[in-house]
Amino acid sequence: MRLINTKFDTDVSTLVLLSCRPHRLEHRSESHLNTMSPSSNTDGLSFFSSLGAAGIAAAINFPLWRASAIAHSGFTPPALPAQSMTFLPSSMRNSASLYKHAMTGPFPGLPAVVGGMTWARCTIFFGSDLLRSLVKETGTENAFMVNVLPAFTVSSFVQVVNMPIIRATITQQDPSFKTSTGNNMTTVQALKHIYSNNGIAGLWHGTSAGLLKTVPKYVVSIVVKDYIGELQKSRNEERGGQIGKGEMAMQSAQKSLAAGICGAVLTNPADVIRNEMFKDDALSLPQTLRNLNKGGWKWMLRGVDKNLIAVAAPVATTIFLTDLFKDVFGNEIRESGEVARRATRKLTRRFTNAEGKK
Repeated sequence: MRLINTKFDTDVSTLVLLSCRPHRLEHRSESHLNTMSPSSNTDGLSFFSSLGAAGIAAAINFPLWRASAIAHSGFTPPALPAQSMTFLPSSMRNSASLYKHAMTGPFPGLPAVVGGMTWARCTIFFGSDLLRSLVKETGTENAFMVNVLPAFTVSSFVQVVNMPIIRATITQQDPSFKTSTGNNMTTVQALKHIYSNNGIAGLWHGTSAGLLKTVPKYVVSIVVKDYIGELQKSRNEERGGQIGKGEMAMQSAQKSLAAGICGAVLTNPADVIRNEMFKDDALSLPQTLRNLNKGGWKWMLRGVDKNLIAVAAPVATTIFLTDLFKDVFGNEIRESGEVARRATRKLTRRFTNAEGKK
């Protein structure tokens, strides 16, 4: 108990040194309280919530991403032994071979994929929300400027920066892509291989298709997320704003799933185009489209089932976990802020009373 009192006396002494008059102390205390208020931590809370959510989503969804990359690229995974698939219909055997290959090691490109997806999704979701709030502060009511431009700008930047890693890690998923010793290439080796054969431009080959695929996907996902979020907010306000944690989680799940599914399905054709361009550096976007259209329009649906899982799942997971982390850690910050405010007010009153008795 004496230690506590000593600490308390030290705090009072510190406050005395900071100010010679009570009114100056009160001014400093209120200023100090403002810097500790939860509102000043909003951006930090949003950033770290997005970062943590994006990292978890990228790690647990890597096998799904790998299956999607192989399917869209038209790579042929090793077939499962015939005796192990006798119970499966013939139409499901290729998918079984694909997912078995994608979910068993080794996992080429795992660190680069998880790291790249983590910073990319965190930057896209957090950056889009931050830029959207800045655009709103200008007073504009233009729907495109507020809802579309932030997501378009941030996702375009991220796609261009991330392109070499995307190119290398997708190339690594080709079962025939090996070193001279027969081992899987590392991401650095894949980057060197692409650079030595195609130069610096080869690292960004397919950027046009990548932008066509990634930017609309995130723009659609973010617009859907924000739109449904606004609808839910209005509905909650009509009901008095009192909703339980279970209902809040359900609303977040609905918003997350809708955003992920819309973004994945609407941009599936661009995935196919991009991965086809990765297979042949001589192909331009128009040439790739001509080659794909020779077989009709069915190429647009190639790998859509895998994409629905590999793209929708991590996007939905990122949005849902971000909301969850912001709710959990936001409550802790608010509680900590309230404790700090009560303690500072107590010190202020103690010092003021001591001054008044002199």
